[in-house]
Amino acid sequence: MKYLITEQELPPRMRRYLADVDTGRAYYAKNLHPSRHALSSAFRGLIETARHHGYAEKLSRESGMAFFDRLRTEGWQENSLSSQAVLLRKYAFETGEGMDWALESGAFDRRPIELVFRAPHWSRFLAIQSELQEVCEPSLIRLADRWMRWRQSMPRLDDATMQSFKADARNLGLLAELMSEIDPENPDTIFLQQCQRIRRTVTRPKSPSHKKPSFHDLPEPFYSEMARIAARSDKPNGLSSARIELLSCALRRLVRITNSRQMPVELSMETAKAFAEDVFDSDIKTRSKANYCDALAGFAKHANYPSEIREALMETHNALKLESSSDLRRKEVALAQNPLNLVDLAEIAHARLRQAPHQDHIRTRRRDYALAGAMALLAKLPLRSLDLRTGRIGKEFHRDSEGWSVEIETSKTGTFINGRLADCLIPYLDATLLMGVGEMHLWTVYEARVGTALFGNPARGWKPFGDNWLWENMRRLTGHGPHIARSLTYDAVVEDPDLDLRVAQALCGHAQETSRHFYELNADRYRRLEAQDILAEIAESRPNKKAFGAFVENALLQLDRECKTQTIQT
Repeated sequence: MKYLITEQELPPRMRRYLADVDTGRAYYAKNLHPSRHALSSAFRGLIETARHHGYAEKLSRESGMAFFDRLRTEGWQENSLSSQAVLLRKYAFETGEGMDWALESGAFDRRPIELVFRAPHWSRFLAIQSELQEVCEPSLIRLADRWMRWRQSMPRLDDATMQSFKADARNLGLLAELMSEIDPENPDTIFLQQCQRIRRTVTRPKSPSHKKPSFHDLPEPFYSEMARIAARSDKPNGLSSARIELLSCALRRLVRITNSRQMPVELSMETAKAFAEDVFDSDIKTRSKANYCDALAGFAKHANYPSEIREALMETHNALKLESSSDLRRKEVALAQNPLNLVDLAEIAHARLRQAPHQDHIRTRRRDYALAGAMALLAKLPLRSLDLRTGRIGKEFHRDSEGWSVEIETSKTGTFINGRLADCLIPYLDATLLMGVGEMHLWTVYEARVGTALFGNPARGWKPFGDNWLWENMRRLTGHGPHIARSLTYDAVVEDPDLDLRVAQALCGHAQETSRHFYELNADRYRRLEAQDILAEIAESRPNKKAFGAFVENALLQLDRECKTQTIQT
């Protein structure tokens, strides 16, 4: 085919490129020199087609598609079309002109990395380009280049626009890790991970799961009776799912006991007595023994068994509960083994926040940001784990120009907790929100995250972290679960003479006065120590110190007995 325009009529860039091929300065000069006339012909055909259609006189998506449509119409075979495309793609790779067409038209991206790094968007990574070539696969660098080119063409980024970027879930995960390393403060890495999650889910859809009820393995008549009890759970005075699970656990123990003793599988005075004997002899805590008897008594009540069965079980329960009042609670043992106070908790959160940016893996970094924010918040506002994990941005947690505030209705008691959080929490909660993204993007990220959990998993669409996430991580770091912060708050308030217990009740969201007795661990000891100091001062001022010292000792013993009696009654 003979084109009407000459080589001298080509745009200056194309003429310079042909000259560089002639002189050997072009990157592909050695390969293109034998095909120099074919390259000139392709340029002239492209520009002639662009002029005919009114396109800009350069290689672009529009002019490239129009040129090859023309060649097909004129009868060119695919092999010939492919050779023309290879010539134009080499020109695009080296000059950057028509890169959108070049990347879309090729089945594979095999650009030399030296040419990839010539693009303007790689200039800010000039210092690490040689290191990238050593540690990264060439295909990953090319993918990062395509990502940065694609991102420049998108005015805004969301889940819908992300679907137009072509890459599978595995490569998107690698790309997210690379971009978080070389451009850690860019919020686009969050969308990369989001897109990876969506494509992984589409590739490997989960089969629908049907959760079995907690009593699914119970024999009759217990299964039918528990099914009727569970059916009333959503009605007034219905049992919670946790209570139903506890009843099911007690019934499974009853079934195991009756089978081992070759007794009928039923609830009667005889089997209830065998149940109580087995529980009493088992190697579990006294409080757990009391709970087993209470659960079976609760089942007897709701399933309409004779009242004497329930009364006998409750009598055993009350005796065990009274006995357990002298046992050390699990939290008391844990605190003795791993001493902790609110200052220690805040220091651990601070260390975790400082360590997070230096973690090698993107998921480890984001885990540490969220963990630092959660522990710092617990040190100031000891929320229950569920309320903390499910608190949403813009709903329960608010950010404005002055800082963070909360507006929470607690899940357990319905108590309202609202107000502005301490300024010292701002860097922790901001870091939890940004997950390593630069602070200049704070409001962009905040607007995008409104309605999602503040302590959400970016790899799961910002859904709250799992039930055990905070427990497992805090136990690893402190030896305690998140609820220890509630006990530490009560003890700190009692230890400080300037604070009132109502402060701790408000911070913990307790609606009842009796709730504090469960969380106070060292409070009585602090009170006794304070009383000792006061009485010691009085004793020093008395003429008969020895007699008064005996009086003080007896008074303290009486105070100790009264504290224990009050705890048992509670």
